Amino acid sequence: MFKGLLSLFRPRQVEQPVAAPSPPASPAVDMEQPGYLRHRPILDREQRVVAHELTVARPRPAHAAQWQTPSRRLFADALLWHFVQARLEALLAQRLVFLPVGLGVLEHPALPGLPRHNVVLHLAWHEDELGGDGEALLAGMSRLRAMGFSLACAQELLAGDERLAALSDYVVVDAGRLAPPDLLTVQRRLAGWLEHKPLVAMNVDFLEMYEACRLLRFTFFHGAFVAGREQGESNVVVPPYKVAAMELLNAIRRQAAPDELAEKAWADPTLVLRLLRVVNSPAFRLRSPIRDLKQAIAYLGHDELYRWATLLLFSSQQPEDRHPMEHAWREAALVRGRFMELLAGSQVPDSERRDLFIVGVLSMIDRIFSMSMPRALQHFSLPSEVTEALLHCSGRHAPYLELAIACERGDEASIETLATVCGHDLVAVNRCQIEALEWILGFAGLAD
Repeated sequence: MFKGLLSLFRPRQVEQPVAAPSPPASPAVDMEQPGYLRHRPILDREQRVVAHELTVARPRPAHAAQWQTPSRRLFADALLWHFVQARLEALLAQRLVFLPVGLGVLEHPALPGLPRHNVVLHLAWHEDELGGDGEALLAGMSRLRAMGFSLACAQELLAGDERLAALSDYVVVDAGRLAPPDLLTVQRRLAGWLEHKPLVAMNVDFLEMYEACRLLRFTFFHGAFVAGREQGESNVVVPPYKVAAMELLNAIRRQAAPDELAEKAWADPTLVLRLLRVVNSPAFRLRSPIRDLKQAIAYLGHDELYRWATLLLFSSQQPEDRHPMEHAWREAALVRGRFMELLAGSQVPDSERRDLFIVGVLSMIDRIFSMSMPRALQHFSLPSEVTEALLHCSGRHAPYLELAIACERGDEASIETLATVCGHDLVAVNRCQIEALEWILGFAGLAD
């Protein structure tokens, strides 16, 4: 059953565990094909990405009214095998990873191989055949805790049981399923009962819902709100810092001399400081730090300098200029750009890979500037193919951008179609997504 799943990532150079026999899958559930391993960011109260939820495409039967037990078991089985194969050491070194599972995970042969550090098993449903009651849940959670796992538990499973609450490191509330009055009632009950337990608001789909959950003192936030788009304002004025960054980018694009580039950067000393932080980051592995801007420009060259100067557009000089979602949008934009660049690989020339990175990064510039994409792009001097991809979703770069967005949405049908257009399969898509996610860890804070 898991032959297709185990091919999702390159196998380790060790013998793989053999899956225990599982009940037959529903005929409507095809688990023999590799699935997409989706990651969704989880933000803290400072709007910084501190964790990720990893899921696979849920094998929901086509005509089922609810997610049935066999399908949930297959989902958890697939997720654990995918996770074990994914080699996420770099990600786990810095961030939490939430894995939604049921108690059936206890019998899964991949469980002993799961890392303990920063892995949170999110108990999201009862396993009916294991006994859908508090005592079965208590016994299962106790076993998982004894194995060294951190646990999150869906609030409805706690059912007011102090023993279950004591075993939970996090309490998860599916905010997307609750009407605002019900969400308020649940939050008040949990806050009074579990005062020191972090509350995780899951499936927060809109920025307005996020703001409401934040006011309700949730600790972590997960959902589609991260990619939310606000209505642009007609009278938006771009802050001077970002104007200086755009002028620097345009000078780099026309291959201006190093002296002119340095002059453009010094128009705002914060630009200089942040550029030096980038070039001295561990990613460049310098033997000795670079202190001089002209030396940094010479070291990077025009192409790399342009690449990293775009990062500065997603940061603000003054707190009053900073959008609450700035950190999350910056990371999402960089992951998009890096994913597109990695996926293209050796199939395209270096210059085209660099343009793909720029397309991915600038695809969120309308959010940062709070204006329409056509108006935002008026500030830039860009190659025509970059502009076509951003404005009209056309040209050679467009399928890569569409694929990156489909990955964020978890639209597996579109992912498979677009991956084929780009000349890849889901194995490559998963690999590039994970590599992009781990790559960003070295750069996410450099523009602050």
